[in-house]
Amino acid sequence: MTAIPPPLTSWSKHPQNRCVPDEIPAYWQKNEVITFLADTGMYDASQYHTLDAAEKERVLQFKSAYFKKRFVVSHSILRHILHHIPGTGNRADILMQEKNGRIRVRDRPDIFVSLSYSGSCIAVSVGKRKIGSDIERVRLMELRKIRSSPLVDSLPSGNGKADNQRLLHLWTLLEAYAKFHDMSVYPLTQDRFFLPDTQFVSYCIDRHAIVSLAYEGIPLKDTLLWMDPGCGLASWGAEEKAACLPLLPDGDTYVRA
Repeated sequence: MTAIPPPLTSWSKHPQNRCVPDEIPAYWQKNEVITFLADTGMYDASQYHTLDAAEKERVLQFKSAYFKKRFVVSHSILRHILHHIPGTGNRADILMQEKNGRIRVRDRPDIFVSLSYSGSCIAVSVGKRKIGSDIERVRLMELRKIRSSPLVDSLPSGNGKADNQRLLHLWTLLEAYAKFHDMSVYPLTQDRFFLPDTQFVSYCIDRHAIVSLAYEGIPLKDTLLWMDPGCGLASWGAEEKAACLPLLPDGDTYVRA
């Protein structure tokens, strides 16, 4: 596959793709991968108590409130999701982290997880197949690390917002590919091609963010759901004041999962 990105599928936060916890088992039965879109604004201090001892220790290692909140929100949401997937149970030590950073579900080698963050945006992907995922908030800024890559040479030329979106889309593919293959993203920026056995699915979320999934094999059957902060889920720290995937001002912290 060349560096020309696959088509971006438009996706909007409509009621029909809102995440309702009781419907997670049905979504899980119909799809191979579900990506849940959330936001650090859903943070609630009570979520900390849903984590196990190892996770609580990791929270204390983060120096900034931002990193603490995104870890607590993503891990507490992941736990809640797994609780609604048949056969995973609700044990305290259900999650474990491998040396390469990949999160696994204890005693369930058939379930795969990929987390990604950008600004306040969080993407939690849970699948029956190994996947790598990345979310990036659309920003009007020069992405120098991408522009300097030979991969950019194969992209159609553009200007302004459209050009930045293409570059950001390309970066989500690189990040998703790197996570799928458990490797660093930076060596990929020096090449013109991706490995031919890796495929991608990409979504443009209300023109505010881009999500890409990397996988191998036959076409992936997946779906995107948004976490409703007003649905009253105390275990997710959901509150009416929060909002999923807002368009943030330029210049907030870029973070790789």
